[in-house]
Amino acid sequence: MDELTTLDRAIRLQKVELFSDLETDALVLIAALAKQIHRDAGEALFAENTPSKALYVLLSGQVEMSRGGHPMFTVGKDETIGNWALLDEQPNVVTATPVEESWLLEIDREDFYDLLADHTEITRRMFQGLVKRVRGLLTAGLANESGRPAGG
Repeated sequence: MDELTTLDRAIRLQKVELFSDLETDALVLIAALAKQIHRDAGEALFAENTPSKALYVLLSGQVEMSRGGHPMFTVGKDETIGNWALLDEQPNVVTATPVEESWLLEIDREDFYDLLADHTEITRRMFQGLVKRVRGLLTAGLANESGRPAGG
C-alpha cells in the first residue's frame, strides 16, 4: 500500500466516532500524528492485559479480536481498534491479531495528549461529541425502560 497523504489520513480519521465532530483543520493536525504501519498475518498489534497506548484505524486487511485465546469478532477496513485507548489508560481487554496482511493508522496516546495541550479547541469539540453520544445513549436507555420511543 502506498503511503497516504495527510489529507487522506484526515479523511479516514473523520470516520472514527471519537473524531467525527471535529473540523477539517483539527483532523489534519491529528492525521499528521498518525503513523501508517504494516502488520503481517499473525503479527499481533497488542495483547490482552497489556497497557493500552494507541488507537488504530484499519486501512486494509482484517484483524481478529480475541480474549483468553477465543476469537470474539473481526475488524475490517475503515473500522477502528482501541477507540478509547487515547482517553483510558486501562489495560487492553482483548488481543488484536491480523488474520491477513493489514495496513493501519496508529495514533499514539502521548503524541495525542501533546497535541491536545497545544490545541484546546480540539479537546472542547471532542468532549462536546462525547457528551452528545452519552446523552443519546442515556435517552435511548430511558426510553427502552419506559417502553416509549426515544425522544418522546
